[in-house]
Amino acid sequence: MFGAGDLNGDGIGDLLAVDGTNELWRYDGTAAGTVKPRVLVFGNNWGTGRNVFVGVGDITGDGKADLVSRNAAGDLLRNSGNGAGSFGSTVKIGTGWQGYKGLF
Repeated sequence: MFGAGDLNGDGIGDLLAVDGTNELWRYDGTAAGTVKPRVLVFGNNWGTGRNVFVGVGDITGDGKADLVSRNAAGDLLRNSGNGAGSFGSTVKIGTGWQGYKGLF
């Protein structure tokens, strides 16, 4: 589970989690400091082979929070946020990242 910024455009931070079947879930934050029930973002073993996940804020410059992950081969991957709580398809943005323990 990791913080990912405001993913759904309501001005409140949200959480993402990858479960044991490698599905990505979103937990929308509330103004009371709690989270709403989970919402499936990506199913079908989306996280298989990925070993690090980080909410990086807006790295594409479009005003929407993005998601970066790393796979076992050391490829750095980006899923651009759509501002409505989901993400676009995976794009490889770098290689050679396997030497790092984590991304923060």
